[in-house]
Amino acid sequence: MKICYLILAHDNFSHLDRLIDALDDKDSVFRIHIDKKARQDYFPRHGNAKVIPEHIDVNWGGFSMVEATLALMKHGVEYLPGTDYFILISGVDYPVRPKEFLYKQLEKKKEYMDIAPVPVLFKPVERYEYYYFDYDRRNPKYYNPKFLVEILFKKLRIKRKAPFRIYAGAQWFALTCECVQYILEAAGEDRRYAGFFRHTLVPDEAFFQTIIGNSPFLQNVAASLTYTDWEVAVPPAIIEERHIEFLKDHIGFNDEYGQRFPYFARKFNDDSEKLLEKIRDKLWK
Repeated sequence: MKICYLILAHDNFSHLDRLIDALDDKDSVFRIHIDKKARQDYFPRHGNAKVIPEHIDVNWGGFSMVEATLALMKHGVEYLPGTDYFILISGVDYPVRPKEFLYKQLEKKKEYMDIAPVPVLFKPVERYEYYYFDYDRRNPKYYNPKFLVEILFKKLRIKRKAPFRIYAGAQWFALTCECVQYILEAAGEDRRYAGFFRHTLVPDEAFFQTIIGNSPFLQNVAASLTYTDWEVAVPPAIIEERHIEFLKDHIGFNDEYGQRFPYFARKFNDDSEKLLEKIRDKLWK
């Protein structure tokens, strides 16, 4: 099973090294996008891991996240013929099962991506009806013209109509080579996708889902392989020891996207090393 891991990262590079250590084997390669805002350079210590030359300034909620993901996918497909699966993860993920668990899931030949027609829980239709722009939403400036235009359009109730049925879900995925190639072809040939989602909110949680949702690949979709805890005041939660017991007791569980068998969990940080030891001891065996 040849796997290309597509990694979006911007900090916690010590953990990123530990993540690649945990996933590394002779049939795996890694392509890494480092955010332009990263405060330091990252140099992989594995020969099969490469940082792609694009360094996009990624803003939460903006189309720049889609552009960074597409850049990773293009590098993976162009330089890695014969790859079976492309798995998108963040640099603060970590496997919470043994590698055999992942292979067992991938042998089913499913497209592992959370996907459902909107409205989806926590992904309201408003994200796709109104105009949104790409800027730093975590540090908003009230004099930012993009922010002001968004407010004005909402007050005037200026809405848009999507040219296709919209699907949404979490951004992380494990997709077959055929599916990734289809996405790249659709995104390149049908400019409606980029044209529409460039002005939506959090498009990385709908751009890829919508392409798949309007394709034959929809019939082969299963829930993604990533576990995230959103039940905290400021989500997502940093994984703690309490999560180990939950994952130990819930090898598989149901949610709005179907039956989920997580292999990855997010998120961790550079200070998570002792917790990772407990995960390897309690969950990898």
